Amino acid sequence: MVKIKLNETSDQALETLIDPAPIPPAPPVVFPHLLLAKQSTAEEIKPVDPFVYTDIRDIVRIPAGFTCSVKFVSRDDYLSFMACPDDVETHGRAIHADCAARTEVPNYFPTDAELVDAVQERMARELRRANSAVTKYQDRVDVDDASDADIGLLLVWKKYRVALNRIPDQAGYPHGLIWPVAPDTAILESLTQSTGGHIGN
Repeated sequence: MVKIKLNETSDQALETLIDPAPIPPAPPVVFPHLLLAKQSTAEEIKPVDPFVYTDIRDIVRIPAGFTCSVKFVSRDDYLSFMACPDDVETHGRAIHADCAARTEVPNYFPTDAELVDAVQERMARELRRANSAVTKYQDRVDVDDASDADIGLLLVWKKYRVALNRIPDQAGYPHGLIWPVAPDTAILESLTQSTGGHIGN
């Protein structure tokens, strides 16, 4: 108990009781619906794997694997996808395995236009190879620095180039084509040396 004067000039005093124990803080107010909202928000912003898929359709077998349409959870529509067994991505290999497990998957048959494009691409590649070889051996002949093997190889590479250019003339083009065999330079050089510089006709 302590006495407190009413004022400086008064001799009267009031007796006041003071509890020496501190007043504890009020407990925090918890609102359960706010906690649920926080948990729900945290779950909503959790990142989702964009390559998780829910459906595969329009599967067609091709030499490299399968073409198909895949519904990924990260997209609203189906995406065209080519599934290969040796895909570097896990989801790519998984999609290929799912496609391979399906029954009655049709094979892809290219159109004539696609076959022509493929034939022309192969012809262009082989003609570049033949032109390079012809140029190399022709230069040696032109400067009078060609061996018998060089002259023989020039001839067979020119014959190969002619055969390539005649591919479109084959019956049934672009189906059922017979492709000429490219010369094996190492074998021909060895054959030339063993036959005294003579290769074929």
